[in-house]
Amino acid sequence: MSKLKEADFYYGSVLSTLFTNHITPVLIENDKDRQVYDYSTDKGDFRAYIKYRTSKKNLKSDNYFSWDFVLTNDIDEIKKYIDDNYNIVLFLVCGSKNLKESELAILNKDEIKLILSLNKQSITISRKKGEKAFRISIGGGRDKAMPIKSSRKLEDVI
Repeated sequence: MSKLKEADFYYGSVLSTLFTNHITPVLIENDKDRQVYDYSTDKGDFRAYIKYRTSKKNLKSDNYFSWDFVLTNDIDEIKKYIDDNYNIVLFLVCGSKNLKESELAILNKDEIKLILSLNKQSITISRKKGEKAFRISIGGGRDKAMPIKSSRKLEDVI
């Protein structure tokens, strides 16, 4: 029990953010690649699906950050939650070697459904330094990417 795993730091960052907003979770599922929690709030219930990447992709520009989240083993589970009418929220922890530079992207159910409808096996999320939004590749380059506000709060998606 005293040995912490790398994943604990990333999942813990999301939990800490939610605890700060006085939201208490119930752990439903977990493994080394993702964790799933149920939450009840005064604004409604939701199921949190948390994935993380420990570091950015190696890119040629220091002003551009990108992370890839593989969904191959998660797609059926996420689809089942949607089919079972859960208000699912996807938390993508975009890690950095310097942990305090890590970021959190929060996707709502409609955004998740759009990504799944494209039959993508992964999510590529990126952000240019100074931009106010992440961009999720849905085909057609950055100009046609799905924007996700980098300052998005949980109450904006539930």
